[in-house]
Amino acid sequence: MSKLINYVAVLPLILFVVASCSSEEEKAPQKPDVKVVLPEPFHFHKAIEVKPGLTFDVVSWGRGSELESAFLILRSDSSAMKYRSTSGELEGRINDAWNMDMDSDGNPEIFIESKGVEKGNYLNMYVYEFDDNGTSRELRFPDLTSSTKENYRGKDSLYVKEGILYREFPLYDAKDTAGVKPTGKKILEYSLRGNDFSVSTKTP
Repeated sequence: MSKLINYVAVLPLILFVVASCSSEEEKAPQKPDVKVVLPEPFHFHKAIEVKPGLTFDVVSWGRGSELESAFLILRSDSSAMKYRSTSGELEGRINDAWNMDMDSDGNPEIFIESKGVEKGNYLNMYVYEFDDNGTSRELRFPDLTSSTKENYRGKDSLYVKEGILYREFPLYDAKDTAGVKPTGKKILEYSLRGNDFSVSTKTP
């Protein structure tokens, strides 16, 4: 009986401690998302690790313009202590950058996707392949046909599925220059062989 009385007497204290811990856990402040702000004149940076010791840093920079700048690809081979760079002019803002080996030759291809701002959000692609020594070769990404350009207003989405690169965008009437009401969409499939791209149209 005395044990039961002691337990009843201690029970409120136990509940108080448990409630206090729960309250503290619930009120624990959440860490805010940290947004990295690059110093001027840099606008974009992404590190792409191809394999241990081999990393490509893609950056863009420029002052005084939102539509024109430049990009730089820094190749760091820390295992062989070799460092190379490739640069070029950039139209629009970099939206993303990634690595692929579309032709399965063992050489990485760095893709840079940029888009214009506001109404001119057309897609621009910059692709470079790098060999084991770090030498780069620019691969020309196929342009749209003249007939497709008449109905193209940007708003592209790119995605990779089963190692294949796809580009999808809405189509508009030629008179709808503002791109208000889409009339359909187009899906393009890209392949790479011998450093040359080929493109085919897929049925939506």
